[in-house]
Amino acid sequence: MEHTKHLWRAILLIVLIVVVYLLGRGFLVPGSFGEFGHYRGDALREEMNVRVPNFGAGVESCAACHDERAEEFRQSAHKTINCEVCHAPLRTHVEYEDIESFIQNPDQYEWTNEMVIKQAKDLCIRCHEAQPAKPHDFPHVTIVEHLEEMGVENSADVCVDCHNPHDPSM
Repeated sequence: MEHTKHLWRAILLIVLIVVVYLLGRGFLVPGSFGEFGHYRGDALREEMNVRVPNFGAGVESCAACHDERAEEFRQSAHKTINCEVCHAPLRTHVEYEDIESFIQNPDQYEWTNEMVIKQAKDLCIRCHEAQPAKPHDFPHVTIVEHLEEMGVENSADVCVDCHNPHDPSM
């Protein structure tokens, strides 16, 4: 045993380093670290308090005023896509202080502008342009071939001339 003193000292030193590391990490790393990924979750909440977000709460924030359209959308193939992917942020259309209050009582808020629709073709192509990595049953097209087949001229809104994005089934 006398010849193993240096090994016991090394083991004790390693155990001490591990204990100090774990205790130090427990005190120095915030509790919200890793909540939403490899960063401090509270940072997101702090930023939300500093800046009022432009975006709504998905289809529910639009349904407050556009219930028929929202119900149609909820039944469509695009039901998992937020309205603001294709349209501008809600705040460009309605002025509100916080989204929860707006959803509860939309009539008390002031309509500010028409809802802008982003260039339809560019949006549709993001998901529906043919790519080898996409599942075979996912609806996709080669845009140039599709337009030639349909005899349609290319334009910014060429997709929505034939397809209804709120109910894309054809």
